[in-house]
Amino acid sequence: MITDRYRTAIALAHILKKPWAGIFEAITEKYGSLEEAFASDTVTAETPDGKTMVTAIPPEKRKEALQFALEEEKFMERENIVPLMYNDDGYPKQLRECNDAPAVIYLRGNRRPCSPHMISIVGTRHATPYGKEFCEHLVADLAKAVPDIIICSGLAYGIDICAHRAALDNGVATVAVLGHPLNTVYPSIHAATARKIEECGALVTEYTSERPILKINFVARNRIIAGMSHATVVIESAEKGGALITADLATGYSRDVFALPGDISEERSKGCNDLIKNNKAALITSAGDIIEALRWETRKGTQNRTLFTETELDENETRIMELFNVRREYQVDEIAELGGLAVSTTLSTLMELEFKGFVKSYPGNRYRKF
Repeated sequence: MITDRYRTAIALAHILKKPWAGIFEAITEKYGSLEEAFASDTVTAETPDGKTMVTAIPPEKRKEALQFALEEEKFMERENIVPLMYNDDGYPKQLRECNDAPAVIYLRGNRRPCSPHMISIVGTRHATPYGKEFCEHLVADLAKAVPDIIICSGLAYGIDICAHRAALDNGVATVAVLGHPLNTVYPSIHAATARKIEECGALVTEYTSERPILKINFVARNRIIAGMSHATVVIESAEKGGALITADLATGYSRDVFALPGDISEERSKGCNDLIKNNKAALITSAGDIIEALRWETRKGTQNRTLFTETELDENETRIMELFNVRREYQVDEIAELGGLAVSTTLSTLMELEFKGFVKSYPGNRYRKF
């Protein structure tokens, strides 16, 4: 049953150009309540970005907005949708800290998007087997070490859907943040997975039923993915893309960002490699990197899986690892000379070895056996 408080919030959000939590807080502080503000002919408030927002609410506009809220109420009851306001207990704590968080979100599912252990996993829609395999291993290891973890993503092709399905396969909750209302699923091919997500997690959106599917909405929803989580992991991305937007947003919210390194000649790894090179993301090789950085306590007796063994190394990787049997640390030029490899080949091989957990990079182009 939706209360008058929610009807007012939905009606006011329908009128405002930026129905953000920060703006709702400013309105409440100035007028005493959302109801008092909504009853005013004009709503004036300072926005989180320091601007003054002035919105006229003539009687006919107020009436139309209230009618919209009533129709939304019927829609939500019909579709088993639950609204959450920014100051509700079930609203994600991390998201509430972001001034541009939506004042009201809508969810359908059996789990509120709240946990002391929550990460977002995003990446290219054209994932390689390398990226998918790492995503699956990462989620499996996190599920074993941190059973109450929630995996958040955007239900898109590629890495997004891989992360959701890996969470489902490993029995942990997952949240899909949508760029459209809950009266549909996009892409439709992921509808079956969306239904499974509802069973042990939730579908979340900021959009009401009348909102059309627009490209810009998918960009806007990235701030919810970034803001909802304690950290964001980027697994494969070209030089431009939604995953990099999410990473930038996460940085702006002072959240940890991790990126999976990849082959320097692979287009779908350029974005991640640039994030690492420009110190915008920490290099990730295993679940342990996240657990250590966030200082999470893990289930007793669990260990991070070693995803690769020395028997799985190729010729160049083996040649470099043999050098580390002589000395613990080398510079890149030394490795290239002693290993009889081109510098470019050495760099790409070292990056692969770092991903596999055999070496670790240090300032000054130095590498040590890990």
